[in-house]
Amino acid sequence: MSSVYDILTSIGYDLRDFGKSYRSKPIYRDSNNNTALIIDKETGRWHDFTTNQGGDIKQLIKLTLKTPSEEDLNKYLSGFTVTAVQNNVKIEQQKIFPKDLLIKLRKDHDYWIKRGVSRETLELFQGGVADNGKMANRYVFPIFNSKDEIVGFSGRSLSKNPEIKWKHIGAKSNWCYPLKLNKEIILSQKEVIVVESIGDLLSLWDAGVKNVIVAFGIDISSTLISFLIKIDAQKIILSFNNDIDNNEVGNKAALKAKNKLLNHFDEKQIKIALPTKKDFGEMNYEEIKQWKNKI
Repeated sequence: MSSVYDILTSIGYDLRDFGKSYRSKPIYRDSNNNTALIIDKETGRWHDFTTNQGGDIKQLIKLTLKTPSEEDLNKYLSGFTVTAVQNNVKIEQQKIFPKDLLIKLRKDHDYWIKRGVSRETLELFQGGVADNGKMANRYVFPIFNSKDEIVGFSGRSLSKNPEIKWKHIGAKSNWCYPLKLNKEIILSQKEVIVVESIGDLLSLWDAGVKNVIVAFGIDISSTLISFLIKIDAQKIILSFNNDIDNNEVGNKAALKAKNKLLNHFDEKQIKIALPTKKDFGEMNYEEIKQWKNKI
């Protein structure tokens, strides 16, 4: 009986084993990404992360061989059967928030200006202070997607010793922020710096480093990984906080994130480059420039 592996290797695919699936370069188009194409081992269903194409194994064969005849297709699929395959994939609809909510944010930028962030940068990110509601006494940033829709909010506490520094509203695992502002920059550079918080982003942005994406914590989400695969990122820099005095939480998280990315990228494409101080907010313009020149 023919298997997915037998069929696809016979038409030129170099398959990499990823547990329940294979990964490969999509040989039906120009690509240098050896993991852009994912194929289910049992069913042969496939998805191209870059072009967002997908389908069954028959469609993949036709696409690869440039539309072979039905007779040729049947030869390749001879002895291949799929039984009792169920599609249990749940697609979560991302909530969109009304832009009218931005009116409720008081344009008081003093907290960040005192931390060295310019007013020009803060106005670009459209944040402000919430005086009531779930984000009361927090400086709140609207989270836009690349279509300029608000998909959530992230608020930094203004208290001196808050129990929770950052609070989020919305499905942060689906966020890829701030692509509304820097998607074209990232696409042109094919290089992405991943940081923990919006505070790190603001400091880097003010220093002219704008190819940054916020992880909103110390994990790297599947949404972010999918984006990196889709743009065929050539260099990914993991720059979580340098927590030397806190059990090296950020350092260990960066190593964990690197191992996660190694399932999709070559090791030479991934680098850990922590800030030279605890975080980028504690570094001045020149220190950030020196850090950037070394990565």
